[in-house]
Amino acid sequence: MSTSQPPVTQTERILAEIWCDILELDEVGVTDNFFEVGGYSMLMQMVREQIAQRTGIRPTLPQLFIYSTIRTCAAFLDGSAQVQEPVAVVEEKAAVPDSAGPGAEWRDTDIAVIGLACRFADATDPDQFWDNLVAGVDSISRFPKKSFLTPGGSTKEYVPAGGLLETPEWFDASYFGYTPREALLIDPQHRILLECSLEAIESAGYDPDRFPGLIGIYAGSSLSTYTETMRARQLEDATITNWDILTGTTSDYLASRVAYKLGLRGPTANVQAACATSLYAVHFAARALLSGECDLALAGGTSVRLPAALDNYRVGGITSPSGTCSPFDAAADGVIGGQGCGMTVLKRLSDAIADGDHIHAVLRGSAVNNDGRDRAGFTAPGVRGQVEVIRSAQRAAGVTPSSITYVEAHGTGTRVGDPIEVAGLNHAFADGEPREQPCLLGSVKGNIGHTDAAAGIAGFIKTVLAVERGVIPPSLNYRTPNPDIDFAAGPFAVVTEPTPWAPTGLPRRAGVTARGLGGGNAHAVLEQPPARLSRADGAQDQVLVLSAHTPAALDELTARVAGRLTDQPELELRDVAWTLQVGRRLHGHRRYAVVRDRQDALRVLGGQAPERLITGDRARDGRAVALLVSETASWQSVQRWKAFGLTPDLTLTPDSSDAELQAALDTPGRLFLEIGDSPLLARLREQPQWTPDHIAVTATDPLAVLGELWLAGLPIDWAGAHAEQPRRVPLPGYPFQRQRYLLEAGPTGQPSAPTASAADGGETADAADAEVDVERAVAALFGQMLGLPNVDLDESFFDLGGDSLVANELLGQLEQLLPVELEIREMYLAPSVRELTALIEEQMRDGSAVSRG
Repeated sequence: MSTSQPPVTQTERILAEIWCDILELDEVGVTDNFFEVGGYSMLMQMVREQIAQRTGIRPTLPQLFIYSTIRTCAAFLDGSAQVQEPVAVVEEKAAVPDSAGPGAEWRDTDIAVIGLACRFADATDPDQFWDNLVAGVDSISRFPKKSFLTPGGSTKEYVPAGGLLETPEWFDASYFGYTPREALLIDPQHRILLECSLEAIESAGYDPDRFPGLIGIYAGSSLSTYTETMRARQLEDATITNWDILTGTTSDYLASRVAYKLGLRGPTANVQAACATSLYAVHFAARALLSGECDLALAGGTSVRLPAALDNYRVGGITSPSGTCSPFDAAADGVIGGQGCGMTVLKRLSDAIADGDHIHAVLRGSAVNNDGRDRAGFTAPGVRGQVEVIRSAQRAAGVTPSSITYVEAHGTGTRVGDPIEVAGLNHAFADGEPREQPCLLGSVKGNIGHTDAAAGIAGFIKTVLAVERGVIPPSLNYRTPNPDIDFAAGPFAVVTEPTPWAPTGLPRRAGVTARGLGGGNAHAVLEQPPARLSRADGAQDQVLVLSAHTPAALDELTARVAGRLTDQPELELRDVAWTLQVGRRLHGHRRYAVVRDRQDALRVLGGQAPERLITGDRARDGRAVALLVSETASWQSVQRWKAFGLTPDLTLTPDSSDAELQAALDTPGRLFLEIGDSPLLARLREQPQWTPDHIAVTATDPLAVLGELWLAGLPIDWAGAHAEQPRRVPLPGYPFQRQRYLLEAGPTGQPSAPTASAADGGETADAADAEVDVERAVAALFGQMLGLPNVDLDESFFDLGGDSLVANELLGQLEQLLPVELEIREMYLAPSVRELTALIEEQMRDGSAVSRG
């Protein structure tokens, strides 16, 4: 059954007829957007002409673009539209916040983390992610080894691997109002961020449509590989335009897409800082809250490449040939790519405490900077920038390094990157204060791989859950320390098993680091949430309300809420009811139940009392209300119902005439609320204008009446249904009804083996068949890697502009040409062509070269 809302006023009926005529539709809903039901600019001009002919009012095109639904346009034409400007709402705050315990020292600059959502390998939500982390689950997918023959005659092998999402191409297009074609032309990483954004704000317990302040969003994504697929398909399908590719895949429209679909009116910014992107986003979101630019802020990032690039191993590159990411370990041989998305919701701590939000953690401070030129090269990490960003974040947090007992490192598992990072940490944490225990160190990349633009938010969410739950998960694949890491010079020890976290005399406090290729650094300091004060038992009946976009989703949501009540018996029913009442978007398919306690709720939601689980699909915004007041009804009883948010436009009494009743029935879908024992309802039903679309509710059980009013689509002020201010609690997110949307450029095969590069002019060299001029080969590779036509044989590779990543690739190419094995430290010992040539020739003479037999 369709849940689109029909026109109510005369102007709405006129506009609906115009739309249907111009768009060639049988019917439209008054809340449909013109541009989402087939409209475009030229057609809007036709709409304007029709409006002028039929109403005598000629709106401007910009006005029609602003008021792009029938309801808002009709209100504008009727003179009742309001300018949509931010409204300052002052809410009454409790004199003593219920979560600020005795002696709590919270500052005006502290930020509460109140919502979380994520999708990573083996995890579709933060709880599943956390369970995997604590259990030490390796979520990397590995495929059969690939091998290839190098020009030097040796065989190289690598393991294609990655932290892959399950069905990342599946998406609930209908929920967000996208047509199948529109969904197909949006990069999957954008779609996943859109879903995660909704899940995050639902996790926080807020409905953007009813939030009184401004909501901002800061987010970033990885480079789109979907663009390439769309370009390839464009050659075959001329209907795919450059505009489709631009708006569907580029990062410029990532955050604004979310803002549009969720109705966010605060600052909306795309953030790009390579692998540090999503932690940068958290920093910017926190600053926006502190500056008053918004009152709630989403922050995070997404990285999903389809098809997944599992064949990107290159000799000398940063990808692990073993298919395992081993942060800080002697066996570390590179990164493993990963797919993922994470979003968090932030709020000023003082507001979160006063509003009864669930606080996962407190963001005490954060900072961002760049290494500048103080490093080996553009792609190489530095130490000074990292030290400065950590100290800046600690100053902003107002904490000392010795009070921090865990650090979630960037920890990529590269042989060079990890030592540089730990060296920076050692400097930043050298405050001279004694420690009773080491500062534990970990990296989530061993679990899920390096998720690029989502890497910072992955570490952030892991650490938020750790400071909230008091356990530090193990850092995977660490057995023997990387010999280039000087652990003795600092306070750090890699955590290798789930570790209870209760530092003596200190709160649980952690640092989170993210670093981006190009020198970007970000660091955040997190602390455990304030302890909530106890409350009196709330033995009061509650009304649970649920809504969804489809009947199937409504059934699934009902089962999810019942599952949460089963799994978390500590949840208080009043808080669950409140969160469902005020913290979820409102949809057409609805149900409610009035329940006594948790066990009763489980019984009703589980279907054991079907007559008490009331379902309907007649919800309608803007439904007119008339009160039917008996002679015995008191003024106080009438005012009580108005206090719940009802705004009746008519009040009928037993003295009302049939003409008055008929006039009330002329409004389609009007709801009549009967207060007291009145014969009016029977008289109304006898009128010829009465239709099944009219609704009658008798005010008996107040909670059941509220459920019926909500079922009909009326806005309810739920605060009146609670004796005291309840709290928001994390509840299951919306059960998306996904379908597969994926453009494919052509048949995809198995990951291909990497090809070796020629060292000299593109010619293939084979050391097994011919002598190689070592110096000539080294000089040619220097020039090729550095882009120089001529290379001074005595000048340092690094002085010529090289860095560690390029040096690694150069050494890999030499290993393909010559029977040698070279490590990066040898490049620093012999950085010129002549020096490196001498080192190679010495290794070959000494017989320490790789055997080709």
